[in-house]
Amino acid sequence: MTGGERVGAAPGQQLMPVTQVLALAEQHRRGGDLAAAENLCRQILRARPTNTEALHLLGIMAHQVGKLPIAIDFLRRAVALKSEEALYHANLGEMCRQLGQLDEAIAEGKRALELKPDYAPALSNLGIAYFDQEDYTTAERCYRRALAIDPKFAEAHSNLGNALRAQHKFEQAIPAYNRAIELRPGFCDAIANLGTVLHITGQIEEAISTYRRALTLDPLQANAHAGLGILFLLKGNFEEGWSEYEWRLRMAESKHRLPQGPVWDGSDPSGRRILVYMEQGFGDTIQFCRYLPMLRERGALVSARMTKQLASLVAHNMAWLDVTSEGPLPPYDCHCPLLSLAHRFRTRLETIPRAISYLRPLDAPVARWAERLGGGSEFKIGVAWTGNPKHINNLNRSAPVEAMDPLLAVEGVRFVSLQVGARANELTVHSNGAVPDLSPDLTDYAETAGVVANLDLVIAVDTSVAHLAGALGEPTWMILSWVPDWRWLLECEDSPWYPTMRVFRQRAPGDWRGVAERVAAELRLVLAGERGRLVPFASASAG
Repeated sequence: MTGGERVGAAPGQQLMPVTQVLALAEQHRRGGDLAAAENLCRQILRARPTNTEALHLLGIMAHQVGKLPIAIDFLRRAVALKSEEALYHANLGEMCRQLGQLDEAIAEGKRALELKPDYAPALSNLGIAYFDQEDYTTAERCYRRALAIDPKFAEAHSNLGNALRAQHKFEQAIPAYNRAIELRPGFCDAIANLGTVLHITGQIEEAISTYRRALTLDPLQANAHAGLGILFLLKGNFEEGWSEYEWRLRMAESKHRLPQGPVWDGSDPSGRRILVYMEQGFGDTIQFCRYLPMLRERGALVSARMTKQLASLVAHNMAWLDVTSEGPLPPYDCHCPLLSLAHRFRTRLETIPRAISYLRPLDAPVARWAERLGGGSEFKIGVAWTGNPKHINNLNRSAPVEAMDPLLAVEGVRFVSLQVGARANELTVHSNGAVPDLSPDLTDYAETAGVVANLDLVIAVDTSVAHLAGALGEPTWMILSWVPDWRWLLECEDSPWYPTMRVFRQRAPGDWRGVAERVAAELRLVLAGERGRLVPFASASAG
């Protein structure tokens, strides 16, 4: 259909040029009258089913109301009829990305750029698709190409900040976000993301004020609320912190999907079947499973959904708990994310459940590892130096293996590696085999707990091994980065969550060597007979 052809804008009305009908439809769409706009597009398609502009506009409107599969179908039809139109390919790619069809999103983005190489929005959208695939370096290249074409493209500056942040290039991300905000002063998402990077780089008060600025612009900005909640918790303000932290479930990056049915709101749980489910990492789950018995004590019938790596250990400690890792969910009346239990129970610093050991290991792994590790007079220490590589701050919270050298130099100690994952054998190689790599046999946390029960001390960075040792009530020394995770608070040398834990903090960013030297000095004092230094806070913390 050409622009000179005519079509009825409505039944019984005078025929109008199709270009005018399309313009009227777009006017209605922009004005919020999607029904009128859709009616006009369908009038065009009844007369000429191959009109790609009407198909494209119908796809845009379906996308506006969240009907992505329908929107994609309209765009695919438009592309099939007019494959040389870069706009259609670009929009189809972005819609596929939003539906999680990343391979098609990338293919369509590339096709758009073949047709129009200087298409900055298509480059930016292609970068987002690569970002979603966790290919952050390619995403960065796409954003930089977009900015070379259009240096005032605010979204591309913000997206570049995201890609740099994901690569732990935090100092480079800050000017990218600032430029996006300079170009668009009300760019709320960029402001919230800037707050996150300011937090990671230790600019705590600046991060708080930045999050507040974002919320002034958009009171529903979930990333800003959640970020503010984390900072409140870090400062020990649990009353405001837990409430704000609930917004994590609505964050743009969250892959959280609520189960069906009502959420438990903290009201009397007596007689109700409550499903609690793991929503974050292993360490978080170990830390917060302490709340599950509190639900039972209040009369709830509790079931839990968590990964198989933790299921056997938790089920062993809570025989009354229906723990599943796969298959259909057990019947429930309401559900609750695990980390939200602290909010529902109105936890404050002084009311944290502080049992010295709320988990105990299984007998069989303990016996198995006792035989394998053997006896002897040496002080046995398990070490872990890195966390989950996907954690946003893992580069900062993880130590290079060379930082362990001051510890390895302490005489009278036998070290074993509790590390699992890609870096598990690093210390074994670095120590020329002196520190054995146990990872092939650490198949789940019940096995790791069996090892820990046979050790005198665990020394670890902020990772799940430290949580496990603390939950078992074993002596635990955590070596902590300059900017800690919220749960370790600021400056204190103990932990409100784990009475048998000591915290050794960096005194300057990246100073792992200095931390290790202080730990080694304390360890020598313990070995010299000052055993009170091993768990100096246990009696004062337990309640």
